[in-house]
Amino acid sequence: MALPTTNIFLRSPYIIEKTASELDYVKVNLKIWNGLLSDEPSEVTIKLRSTALEDYVSIDIAEFARDYVEVTFAGTVDSSAVFISYQMAWVTQSGIETPDPKVYLIGFDGYSSFQEGVNFQFYNDVLMSSNTVTAYEDQSTHIPVLTGHLTGWDLYKYGSADVPTYIFYTGTVTPTATLPDSSISTQDLVRYVSTGSGNVFADRVVFHFDNAPDETVDVNYVNCNKYGNTKLYFVNKYGTIQEMHLSGRFDVGVKTESSDFKRNLMVNGSYSTTRHQRSTLNKNGIITMELNSGWYSQEDNDTFLEMLMSEQVWIDVEVARLGLGWLPKQAPYYTIPVTCTSSDMQLKNKINHKLINYTFKFEAAHDWINTVR
Repeated sequence: MALPTTNIFLRSPYIIEKTASELDYVKVNLKIWNGLLSDEPSEVTIKLRSTALEDYVSIDIAEFARDYVEVTFAGTVDSSAVFISYQMAWVTQSGIETPDPKVYLIGFDGYSSFQEGVNFQFYNDVLMSSNTVTAYEDQSTHIPVLTGHLTGWDLYKYGSADVPTYIFYTGTVTPTATLPDSSISTQDLVRYVSTGSGNVFADRVVFHFDNAPDETVDVNYVNCNKYGNTKLYFVNKYGTIQEMHLSGRFDVGVKTESSDFKRNLMVNGSYSTTRHQRSTLNKNGIITMELNSGWYSQEDNDTFLEMLMSEQVWIDVEVARLGLGWLPKQAPYYTIPVTCTSSDMQLKNKINHKLINYTFKFEAAHDWINTVR
């Protein structure tokens, strides 16, 4: 067994199928696991069976595998994926059972679009839809890339008429696909490459692979402004965490939720006029946020669209912008899990809109008052 060569998206169906003469039904033994590739479970995780219709069967295995992957984030980006193996056995109407060879896959918590069709296989190793990223001046950002055939990367700094463009840092790694099974882990399938080294920050990152052409990502920098820095992280369509640096206005608010009931105040024929007849139960609050992106190019529309479609988003906020009473001010930044409550966006372009920026609304993905039990 070696590193699987097929990567699948678990938010979209992944269909396995069988066609055979006089096919009655198929059985599928599905195994799903985290950790080392060599730690494939001895026991089957899920057993599936499906009856044939006109000698044909199809089964979606992605919906079962997705239950075993969760992308987490605690201030540092990390890889989240699962190994999958399945073996199909097909049974004819005469009772003859024939097993097919076992198949190995890697599952990511991503998705394909309707236009990309059934069982879409992404062709790039850099796990972003855009080949540009935006970062604050004098700060690095991180680029997710598959490690299977990654051999290294170069960080370029643009020059001038007097100083040519030059490489200021070269990273070298051993491709994961060449390692023994006992060394390959789900935590090592994606590497988040920093665009800076020391106090130098790249204008271009070029990735090298042992089985494919180089891939290039350009870095655009935004100037400091009165609104400060807001970093947003989200799980993109490839199931990896993508980082965005936003420079627009950031507003914080709060809304409350509660249950109310009317209670009986009468005691021995009288009642207190200072007691609450309308009583409140389970009152809690939710922090709301509104974030403007700042100026972006239309090439970043795919990134914003993926953020809108993401089920997991985090905002990294300066403490000074959170207001009084929110959080113990023990760190300069706090990473807050949020839900994007904006449900639509008009895709802007430079022909119709000239300058492009977006405004999104978020809610903290937790209560103000701790209710975790």
